[in-house]
Amino acid sequence: MALLRRTASGVLLAALVVAAALLGGPPLLALASLALVIGLAEFRRLGTSLGAAPPWWLMGPLAGLWLLRAAIPGGAATEIGLGLALVPGLPCALLWSRGARPFAPWATAVGGALWLGYGLGFLVLLARAPGAGQVGGWLVLLVVGVAVVSDTAAYLVGSAVGRRPFFPAISPRKTVEGALAGLAAAVVLVAWVLPLLRPSVPVAAAGLCGVLAGVASQAGDLVESTLKRAAGVKDAGGWIPGHGGLLDRLDSVVLVGPAVYSVLRALHAL
Repeated sequence: MALLRRTASGVLLAALVVAAALLGGPPLLALASLALVIGLAEFRRLGTSLGAAPPWWLMGPLAGLWLLRAAIPGGAATEIGLGLALVPGLPCALLWSRGARPFAPWATAVGGALWLGYGLGFLVLLARAPGAGQVGGWLVLLVVGVAVVSDTAAYLVGSAVGRRPFFPAISPRKTVEGALAGLAAAVVLVAWVLPLLRPSVPVAAAGLCGVLAGVASQAGDLVESTLKRAAGVKDAGGWIPGHGGLLDRLDSVVLVGPAVYSVLRALHAL
């Protein structure tokens, strides 16, 4: 029953992501916004467990602004958000804080908004980037695919032949062999698919993009694992039956998006 529940929820989640990415526009923004709200709620739960509960009045608007920054003309959303985080965000957060560490809630709020809102915003940028056209949705799916194949390959190889621990203090089950397999899977996927989506990108550059994306995928997983271990919880939440919280599925995607987008911009492919 547990396996059936896990499979069904995984298939439903995958179908929603594929449909939203290919439809683009409002459906993609709606799904990204919903994911952001749930992710922020789970992040706040972790922050509260660590004694640094981020205030919603600061974290929510910042994250929303940075998620939707592609729709704001002039590219001013980043500067506006940072300005609001400093004034009035910082003084208000410090004045209203009652804990022993008054700076911590503000830092957690800005960090959470940056991690989730700004990170997920790169998917919106990929989908709406000038010159991306109909390919934008497929670029979003490539980012998600990197996270999926990297995580799957790392788990399968690590379970079968993994011997040497990989950051055991953070995630005891991860192995070096699994990490290398996950990286290799990401490189193969990106080197194969990216030149098909953007013919101006050479295979060698796509392979390099795959390396960065693979590293970012595993780094995102380690970031969330660090937060969960510090908070003393197994899962970030229980929104996805059989999978845990949404952050447990988003952690890799949040960092892969910036990696892929940055490489494409550096190559003038967007």
